[in-house]
Amino acid sequence: MNEWDIYNHYEYKKFKNKYFPGIFGLDYILKEIFAIYAFTQMNKIKQKNNFITNKQALNMIFYGNPGTGKTTIARNVAKMFCDINYLSKGHLVEIDRSDLIGEYIGQTTIKTKKILETAKGGVLFIDEAYSLYNEDYNDFGNEAIDIILKFVEDHHEDFIVILAGYKEKIELMLHNNKGLNSRFPIKLFYQDYNVDELKQIFRYTIKKHGYEVSKGLEQKFSQYLSKLAQENNPLLKYNGRFIRNLIEKIIRNHDLKLFLSKNLSNNIMILDEDDFR
Repeated sequence: MNEWDIYNHYEYKKFKNKYFPGIFGLDYILKEIFAIYAFTQMNKIKQKNNFITNKQALNMIFYGNPGTGKTTIARNVAKMFCDINYLSKGHLVEIDRSDLIGEYIGQTTIKTKKILETAKGGVLFIDEAYSLYNEDYNDFGNEAIDIILKFVEDHHEDFIVILAGYKEKIELMLHNNKGLNSRFPIKLFYQDYNVDELKQIFRYTIKKHGYEVSKGLEQKFSQYLSKLAQENNPLLKYNGRFIRNLIEKIIRNHDLKLFLSKNLSNNIMILDEDDFR
């Protein structure tokens, strides 16, 4: 079965609508997560028919630029695992280096073990995970990595860790720590969104906020994106987050206009080109 067969299959569409609504341009990522979902569902079928089943180590690495959806997908993945009862608790714990690293000898071990115990039975998401790695082995980040690896090995049937960060820095960390590389078999690269995908995100997010968009605003926004793309503007590098911030600015402009004009007409929830400044 090729990728297009999967993307167009009703089971994939049902899965995507249930766990990842409003996600655009990440079908490759969702296909890989869908394969994990299918694996868990097949395990249930096998158990029901008295076949042997086993759990896999489903630790993942999400790498790509900021604003490409890594944290959003991680949160939805945790909800999925909770919904299908794959993990005993199914909760999500989000942390970064500062939550693990202590200032003095011994503190890192205590902090890291406490976080791991809290996250056991669920999903632990470590943002900017590469910051834990340092070529100087005496760095406390390397101590935290060693503790995490042992915990992952000991509890792999009821614990999932997702590491996230820039591609180059994550790959450097993996290259220099073979134990880390082998214990995180699922590696997913998040590409920057293209202009068409950003337009889809723009429309969906505004609708989710309860607003409508005038044709004038949609045209003005489309022209603006095309101009940024032609200029190879760095604003588009972290583009998912950029669109979210832009929408929030448009809404503030809209509310400011209405507040000052005292014109609470039927257009109160319609954004127009005048709001895009």
